[in-house]
Amino acid sequence: MVYQPRMRKRVNAYPIRRAPDGSAFQKCERCGRSVAIALADMHECESNNSLKKLKRPRQSGNVKSQNIEDQPRSAFRFFMEELLDIHKEENEIAIDSKGFEMWKKMSKQARQPYLVKAEKVNSAHTKALLEEENDMSWVK
Repeated sequence: MVYQPRMRKRVNAYPIRRAPDGSAFQKCERCGRSVAIALADMHECESNNSLKKLKRPRQSGNVKSQNIEDQPRSAFRFFMEELLDIHKEENEIAIDSKGFEMWKKMSKQARQPYLVKAEKVNSAHTKALLEEENDMSWVK
C-alpha cells in the first residue's frame, strides 16, 4: 500500500506589530500608560480614570499584626485543635479520622462549647473587618 503525500497548508504568518522603537508596547498619548500594541484598539483612557480606588490609610508602626488565633474558624476546627493538643504523640492522619468519627457521634450538648467559641471568634473577626472598612476612605 502506497501512502499519498499530504498536502501542506500554507500559513500566512503576519509580522507582529511593533512600535517605532521595536517594542511590542507603546505609550498612550492621552493617559501616558504603556499599552500592548495588539490591544491598543481596545484601550479606553476615560474608563481607567473614572474608576474609584480604595485608598487605605497609611499604617503606623503600632499596627496590630493579625494572628491565626484571630481568624474565623468552625466549631469542628476548635474541636480538632483540642484533640490534636491531647494526642500529640499519635499519627495526625489517625487523629483526624478518629476526631471526625467522634464529632459525628457527639451530641448537641457536647458540641455546644465549641460552637460558642467559634461564634465568639467569628463575631470578633467580623467586627474587626467592619471597623477596618469604616476606617478606609474612598477616593476618585
